[in-house]
Amino acid sequence: MSKNKTKIIGGVFTLLGSALFVQPTASFADTPTDNMFGVWGSLTLQGDFKFLSPGYDKFKWQVMNQSRTREDSPDGSRLTENLLFSQVGYQMNENASLWIGYVHDWIHPLDKPSYNESRPYQDFVWKQSMGDFKLMSRTRMEERINQTTSDTGYRPRQLLQISHPLPFMKGLSAYVGDEVLFYVNQNKFGKQGFSENRIFSGLSYQITEKMGMDLGYMGQYVDNIAGNNLFTHNLQANISYKF
Repeated sequence: MSKNKTKIIGGVFTLLGSALFVQPTASFADTPTDNMFGVWGSLTLQGDFKFLSPGYDKFKWQVMNQSRTREDSPDGSRLTENLLFSQVGYQMNENASLWIGYVHDWIHPLDKPSYNESRPYQDFVWKQSMGDFKLMSRTRMEERINQTTSDTGYRPRQLLQISHPLPFMKGLSAYVGDEVLFYVNQNKFGKQGFSENRIFSGLSYQITEKMGMDLGYMGQYVDNIAGNNLFTHNLQANISYKF
C-alpha cells in the first residue's frame, strides 16, 4: 500500500474517531441529551430473479430482519423494535439502481402501549469505485404510518458510506459513513425538518463468495419533539447471504 493511501485511510478514520465521541452541539446545546447503549442485530438475504429467466438478472431482491435493543429501562436492556424489510430493485447500469420496499415495524415503547408501523420506501442507490475505495450513496424517501392512529410522517434520508479493503486479511474491509434524516411534514414521529443523524463505522468480512458479516458501531442522535434529545451508542452486527 502506498504512503499516500495510508495517509488518506488514516485521516478518514481519525476524523471519524473524533466524530464518534463528540455529540451534536451548536443549535442543540440548550437541549439536554440522554445517552444509552443499544444493539442492532440483523440477518440479510439477497439475490436476483435470473432463476425465472436469464434476462432478469438485473432485477434484484433483498429481505432483512433486524432486532433492536436499548438500555432505557431500570431492568437493563430490552427489545424495543423488530423490523422486517423487503425490497425489489432494478440495476440500471454498473453504478445506479432503483428500489422500492416495505418495512413492517413492531415497536415497544417504554411504559407505553406497543404498536405496529408500516413504512413503504423508495431508494436511489449509487455505487462508485475510486481506486481501492468504494463509495455508496443511498437516497431514500419513506412514509412512516402508525397502524393504530394512521399518523403519517414523510421522511427523506441521505446516506453516504465509504469502504476500503484492509491489507492484512483477504476479504476484510473497513467502512465509515453517515446518514441524515428529515421530516417534510408535521407529525408525531419527529420534528419537521432535521430529526436524526446516524454516524457509523466498522468492519466487513466476506467469509465466502456468498456469505459475509459486518460488525461495527453506530451513534444515533435523535432530536426529539419533546423532552430530552437522545444519543444511543449501538453495537451493529449483520450476517448476509447471497443466493
